[in-house]
Amino acid sequence: MHFSSYLKAELFVEEYLAGPGTKPAVLEIGSKSYHGQDTYKDLFPAGGFDYTGLDIEAGPNVDIVPENMFVWNEIAGNTFDVCISGQTFEHNPFFWITFAEIARVLKPGGLAFIVAPGAGAVHRYPLDCWRFYPDSWSALCSLTGLELVESYIEPDEHLLRMSNTVWRDSAVIARKPVLGPKQQKAFDARLEKVVCAFRDPVEFSLDPPRHGKWVAKYNATIRATKRIRPKLFLRKLFAGRFVRLNTD
Repeated sequence: MHFSSYLKAELFVEEYLAGPGTKPAVLEIGSKSYHGQDTYKDLFPAGGFDYTGLDIEAGPNVDIVPENMFVWNEIAGNTFDVCISGQTFEHNPFFWITFAEIARVLKPGGLAFIVAPGAGAVHRYPLDCWRFYPDSWSALCSLTGLELVESYIEPDEHLLRMSNTVWRDSAVIARKPVLGPKQQKAFDARLEKVVCAFRDPVEFSLDPPRHGKWVAKYNATIRATKRIRPKLFLRKLFAGRFVRLNTD
């Protein structure tokens, strides 16, 4: 996990979860700890939080491996005060279903905090499907009924101040609304409509990208095109995106 992602989560905990009160129940989605890829667990010490890790396979820092990776039948609704996930949604072929399950398992008033890349090269674990722009989060909140509290994408001005900004972290803080019985029933019914097609396991392919005659023709056409000058290339690449950077 890169520094900027961990920092965002750390500040989320400070700003939204700090202070006296009951011991919040926290669910981390994509919690397996890989070599060199840490998780957010250290932000939730046992004395102040009740932490649970969920992942699609068993391993270090994993408490729950759902039988169906998209619909978590093992977890009752309204169970967690906080759901948190970092560097996971881009690898999830059906991330909107996971977002709906987060909405379901959160308690009313509970918070979701998610970080996912808004840019960067392909990195498969075992898939790499998506990148997230700021409008992604408002769309997901509209789909699931969560309230968008804050959303963000890493700006150009941070490029010279932190490492790994190539991923241009995109992040959201969303809250589950506190509703009356009738509204809550409608909320739950809406989520069920989102996830119902995924209650039976969904098979998906891990095939590599497929290149055929169209790709070959396109590549040949580009290779036959005169290369543009480096300065012109940079002007095209960054057109409309230059910002004034403070390098002090």
